[in-house]
Amino acid sequence: MRPEAARIAAGCLCLLATNGFALAIPWLLKDAIDALRHAGTAGPVTGVYGLVTRDALWIAGLAVTQAVIRTYSRMLIFNAGRNIEYTLRRDLFAHLLRMDAAFYRQHATGDVMSRLTNDLGTVRLLFGPGLLNLVNTAIVYSTGLFLLIRLSPSLTLIALIPYPALVLGGRAFSRAMYRASRDIQDQLGRMSTALQEDLAGITVVKSYALEPERHAIFSRLNDMYLQKSLRLVRARGILTPFFAVIAALGTLIVLWAGGREVIAGRITIGGLTAFNAYLAYLSWPTVALGFVLSIWQRGMAGWNRVRELLRTTCEIRDSEAMAAGNGDAGEALSPSIEARGLCVTRGERTVLDNVSFTLPAGGTLAIVGPTGSGKTTLVDTIPRLQEVAPGTLFIGGHDIRDIPLSRLRGMVGYAPQEAFLFSATVAENIGFAHPDAAGSDPAVRAAADAAGLGPDLAVLPDGYDTMVGERGITLSGGQRQRVALARALAAQPRILILDDSLSSVDASTEKEILTRLRPILKGRTSILISHRVAAVKDADQILVLDAGRVAERGTHRELLSGGGLYAQLYREQLAAEALAEAAL
Repeated sequence: MRPEAARIAAGCLCLLATNGFALAIPWLLKDAIDALRHAGTAGPVTGVYGLVTRDALWIAGLAVTQAVIRTYSRMLIFNAGRNIEYTLRRDLFAHLLRMDAAFYRQHATGDVMSRLTNDLGTVRLLFGPGLLNLVNTAIVYSTGLFLLIRLSPSLTLIALIPYPALVLGGRAFSRAMYRASRDIQDQLGRMSTALQEDLAGITVVKSYALEPERHAIFSRLNDMYLQKSLRLVRARGILTPFFAVIAALGTLIVLWAGGREVIAGRITIGGLTAFNAYLAYLSWPTVALGFVLSIWQRGMAGWNRVRELLRTTCEIRDSEAMAAGNGDAGEALSPSIEARGLCVTRGERTVLDNVSFTLPAGGTLAIVGPTGSGKTTLVDTIPRLQEVAPGTLFIGGHDIRDIPLSRLRGMVGYAPQEAFLFSATVAENIGFAHPDAAGSDPAVRAAADAAGLGPDLAVLPDGYDTMVGERGITLSGGQRQRVALARALAAQPRILILDDSLSSVDASTEKEILTRLRPILKGRTSILISHRVAAVKDADQILVLDAGRVAERGTHRELLSGGGLYAQLYREQLAAEALAEAAL
């Protein structure tokens, strides 16, 4: 709220002025009525007509001025609420970008999106209409009660008889509305998660003809959301009439007791009129308390859910140990890689256990092994997508934890097995690291050619300008992988990681692409993961992982002669390829 403090303060001053003008009108009305009554009972009084005319003009002028200032107060405070929402959404998104993979394993995407949109909407209402009505109610009650006491202390005391019930009722309803609001927003997060998953996996849903089942699940979630929403609506629906009855009861008591005061001569008719006007002026804030409490409780529930995200910490802490105010430190790093007893655990499970290797700058390391052996986890440690212990992984001789993330990741190009494409053109996806890149960019074209995309681009409707759809849905699995590979190449990294990034293409296409990549890999530190042993046989060294441990290491020839796990995998794949050829 600090950047909006001046705007909010100005809005509160406008509210103060607005209420000052509004509360002056009943007092002028009192003077005019008393003057008219005096003129009617004691005969013509010199100046009464002028006095009433003056009061009428003052009332009209104050009403117009009040309307203008009231509008301006809303502009100030409502805009402050929108600016707070904008700032929170920007900061929350920046926070989400800093979070590591562990965070996203624990938080469903739909729930995070719900907090970033719906919950921030309730926070805006809290700091906009909620804050305005809260301040306005405080001003109206404090000044209104002061004027009521000035007119008649005894009548004020009588008028306030029903109000303790308002405080007690408001407190009880407030707690119920907070619980209901929190339940609604939690349920909305669950429903958003289910919706996001079904839409993202719509092809799977349709291929298994599960539309009725998924619709039934969503309907149950939607029904639960409806029931939780109705619980809040019922509480709010009771609260507003409850406050209205309290306000009306106070007015009824004043009409009875005030009439007796007028008859007894302890208050004038004008005074009673002004008293009733002030009491009526207090009625709307009283009735609006239900609205204010509802906004406040929903806003606080939303804010607490947003704050839960903002308070999450990232396991991977950035380092400024090498920061020098420019990119020179990052560029000066040698792209050599060394692991010393590297271990990675997730919960109680050991994913990598005492892994060690040395990869000189410009060398090529291949990693093979059975599914679940820790290959992807190992390469994830290099750009610190997976945290490592100090003193276990080094780039250019520097502990990886001491290298600023922006400089470290600026050296690495990563093509994962699960290729993710953005809803943009082919050229924009390839040139993702360079936002201004287009299909005519030489780096984009060279990367596409190296990734074997030439024949595919020739048949795509708009070539490089073809929109690939959400998650690249308009492309085949092999095309998506090759676009992701081209994206990693276009970044021209000093360390290139290919995590089984050609698993969706056939063996001959993979061989052709790897042949094209050889000149690109020359002089660049490269790590290749492949489930096909034939694809990695030309690597400078091969690391064989099994259950998170280094089972074997060496060149292709050395590992074959060793007769271990690598040789077994190689023989099995040769036999499978022979069977496939025989079947054709």
